[in-house]
Amino acid sequence: MLGSVPGGLVPPNERWAHEVQLLEFEIDAQAVNWARYAEFVADGGYDDARCWSTEGWAWVQAEGRRAPRYVEQMRQSVLVQRQGQMQRVGAAQAAVHVSRHEAQAWCRWAGRRLATEPEWELAALTGASRGFVSGDVFEWTGGSARAWPGHDSTPPGFSPLPQPGTLGVLRGASWMTPPRCAHPRARRFAAPWRDEMFCGFRSCAL
Repeated sequence: MLGSVPGGLVPPNERWAHEVQLLEFEIDAQAVNWARYAEFVADGGYDDARCWSTEGWAWVQAEGRRAPRYVEQMRQSVLVQRQGQMQRVGAAQAAVHVSRHEAQAWCRWAGRRLATEPEWELAALTGASRGFVSGDVFEWTGGSARAWPGHDSTPPGFSPLPQPGTLGVLRGASWMTPPRCAHPRARRFAAPWRDEMFCGFRSCAL
């Protein structure tokens, strides 16, 4: 069952629970870490248009990107700018401040793909015993933002849902997320070039 059931104040982007059928899939137990992402950078991923969507490649060229936002160095160790200071981050930590364009490019380079929303939600709900871990970063998923079947109205105080195909979907939570907002059915929408958030990704086998 994908989505939230009625009861309490349910955000419009989680309305309403509906049944979906899934084929078997294989998903990373954890978000892609800096060590795995650094291999993509070292292999010239930011110079290879074949890794990128047309929109993503145009974004890389316009931004002059060589690594995710705030990253100053990825050789030997990862150095990032945080709160105005240079910090060294562990290779096993989840890669963060990654746009959806970059997440998709890494997946193409690695011969993998982003998880769909149903895959991600099912794994988050049932995969803890098999090592599924989330909560370090918001995670980009495949597909675009859209209303669930049965969505009826947008409560006061919430933004209207976007037109399909305009925004990407982030699942999970980051270390900054209030506990009451961190649950497996939560959905957040953002443009594919957004990377200032605590966002990363995990991948699935093709």
